[in-house]
Amino acid sequence: MKIISLMLIAFLFPLKKDTISFISANPFSFKDIITNLDGQEKQEVFGILTLPDQIDSEQKIPLIIGVAGSKDWAEHHLEYIDMYQKMGIATFELHSFQSREIQSTVGSQVEVTTAMMILDSYRAFETLLEWNEIDKNKVAITGWSLGGGVTLFSAWLPLKNAINKELQFAAHLSYYPPCIVEPNTLDFTNSPIHLLVGELDDW
Repeated sequence: MKIISLMLIAFLFPLKKDTISFISANPFSFKDIITNLDGQEKQEVFGILTLPDQIDSEQKIPLIIGVAGSKDWAEHHLEYIDMYQKMGIATFELHSFQSREIQSTVGSQVEVTTAMMILDSYRAFETLLEWNEIDKNKVAITGWSLGGGVTLFSAWLPLKNAINKELQFAAHLSYYPPCIVEPNTLDFTNSPIHLLVGELDDW
């Protein structure tokens, strides 16, 4: 029954894909964002926006911004994105790595940093507000591993407020984020934050 329901939703909501570009920057660290965001080197970033065709032109649809891990987008990430699309939810696949001509940051984590990707996520959010189909109050973020860290710390108020005091993700779903940062100030937004870590993923 569940499979039939998803197939019916997919039939009712055919997909429209667009590559969207916007201007972000290359802050190396959280400190760079908080203390000197305007002084950071500019960077063009792109992502793939997928919208279901609307049956009702007045209907607003929720959006999920997806953030990949240290090996960039993988098949298992896209399975989740596909699941959201079949539910009639718009998705935006953020391509922070390809935008900077990087394939992987495994073992280094310095070519594309968490700070860069958090900024990319908010700049994407700002850009996508121009689409009338999107429900501006229902824009969420999800990510895996490195992207899970981006998802978690995009809710940290010192970062969020330095980037955009007006915007706030409606929810944060973080899969196995790296536990390498413990801020002295544990001030996060009031949006729901859910972390998922597998029993064997205890690295």
